[in-house]
Amino acid sequence: MQALIILQRQPLREQDWLLDVFSSQRGRLSLVLNRPQTVPDLFTLYQGDWQPAQDWPALKGWHRQQTWPLQDTALFCGFYLNELLVKLLPRHEPQPALFATYQATLNGLHNSPVADPWLRLFEVQLLTQLGYGFSWQQDSSGQPLQAGQYYRFVPGQGFSPAASGLAGADLLAFASGANALPLWRLARAVLRQALDHVLQQPLLSRELLLPARAAGTPTAADAATGRLP
Repeated sequence: MQALIILQRQPLREQDWLLDVFSSQRGRLSLVLNRPQTVPDLFTLYQGDWQPAQDWPALKGWHRQQTWPLQDTALFCGFYLNELLVKLLPRHEPQPALFATYQATLNGLHNSPVADPWLRLFEVQLLTQLGYGFSWQQDSSGQPLQAGQYYRFVPGQGFSPAASGLAGADLLAFASGANALPLWRLARAVLRQALDHVLQQPLLSRELLLPARAAGTPTAADAATGRLP
């Protein structure tokens, strides 16, 4: 039995479901669920196993371990996490550290009224684990960042000295773990550039996050499938 979380699910044929799964031991993979009486939920930790089948491995013997009942903006943030993982995680490559970070992020979104710190920390870990990480304490040439210097962020390289832009003092404060809303906003802008550099297509969940903060939750159908409109 392996720990796994459903990232997306969609109907397949008449009574089957195709699941996009993040597993603690096998990484991301697709599984088919044949004629289930109930369908696994999103944002839920399961113990389960699978066996070879004609098209995709078939999920067998899954058991619920923990659920993070995300609501309102936190639910859209959960969709954002799942979409990032679906678009960026290679298949069949174990990512145990990232799996643990994903669980911690879901727990943070469920229990905290503020989503930004959890999203930013997840993005940093995702980029690092996939080999796209960069230093928040050194510039692109390996020199320590200076508090009195300005920098610009160059995707794929890191921070470069500039006449204006990002204050070195703010970058160093974020790197040291300072908890302030302006720093989380700075990190969001930088990490968005970094993620856009490696993504092959825009994220649909981003388009929903801003209106979601004011308009409430997705439809029941969207929440049930994990597919975004």
